[in-house]
Amino acid sequence: MSGFNDTIEKLKSEIEGHIATLKGNDAWVQTEKIYRALGTIEELAGAPRTSLAELFGFSDAVGTASVIQGEFMGMDALVAAKNYMKKKKAVASSLDEIIEAIQKGGAQGVGRDALATKLSRSTWDVAKAPDQELYTLVEFLPHLKRGKRKSGQTGESDATDSSSPAVENGEKA
Repeated sequence: MSGFNDTIEKLKSEIEGHIATLKGNDAWVQTEKIYRALGTIEELAGAPRTSLAELFGFSDAVGTASVIQGEFMGMDALVAAKNYMKKKKAVASSLDEIIEAIQKGGAQGVGRDALATKLSRSTWDVAKAPDQELYTLVEFLPHLKRGKRKSGQTGESDATDSSSPAVENGEKA
């Protein structure tokens, strides 16, 4: 294990050297000023804070979505979960991640089993990976077809169709 620790320390040191070089550049000084201004405006607007990793395009920032405490107050757990998944865009979320995010956001009625059932039944809007607790919005899966909604049908329907992943596996949705 110490071989890894030595490598980790060497890599951190190398990165710190490159960062010092970047900070010596006038463009970095300007970037810092603009980033602080962005943070202040996001705070005033009540918007999630944009991370530097996100701005730099680092891969560990892909699919992350910041949740502000109280962001989902007064919302049903299913509605809050859909809002959270919309923020994440096309990256699927585990049930545990969704629960953690919407609890932080103050959603109502966040029970694990109940939310899993609601998400699985919301087949018009939510897609579930077979045999996993992994969810994303159907709108981010253009290859997944759900058929057409009947007139007057809302997005909160429990209706399923033959293209639902749960139905394809012979499970009840």
